[in-house]
Amino acid sequence: MAANLQTPTRRLTTEEVGGTLAVYFRFQARLSRICLKFAVLGLIIILLAVLYQIWGRYVMNDSPSWTEILALVVVLYVTCFAAAVGVRDGRHIGMESFLAFAPPRVRLWADIAVYLGMMVFGAFMSYGGTVLAGEMWEYVNPGLPISQGWSYVPLAVGGLLIIIFAIERIIARVNNLEVVPSWH
Repeated sequence: MAANLQTPTRRLTTEEVGGTLAVYFRFQARLSRICLKFAVLGLIIILLAVLYQIWGRYVMNDSPSWTEILALVVVLYVTCFAAAVGVRDGRHIGMESFLAFAPPRVRLWADIAVYLGMMVFGAFMSYGGTVLAGEMWEYVNPGLPISQGWSYVPLAVGGLLIIIFAIERIIARVNNLEVVPSWH
């Protein structure tokens, strides 16, 4: 009696496909890495602004007023770009433990439903961010001489990125492909 020694089939990654899908997935991966790099750059800017604020307040006894507002605006960009990358990389909150026991067809449709919901959320986020940016564009931040509309631009851009990356996840899931994380 011979044991069945077949290895389980491995899902192809988005980097291993060819044709038009390969171009599409490469573009998405590049866009995701750019978002991730902007988020990291934003974290560095926040760190430098906070350090300068501490230096000004406790060493020079002359606290700069613009550093806090800069950090608050940049944290919005970091959050929205990183959240979009989290959607692409599948690092969002999910019910993985329940779906592990479901049949493959149920898991497929559950994943598609989750990403469709994310697309709806991204659309509302983008629309709301666009409206708010437009409404606030004429007002200038009191501590930083930029428009207050810049505080809402990341919502509009982040919402669009969430939609774009959710579409990629649906295409990958329907084709039974595994999306390679942005930081690999």
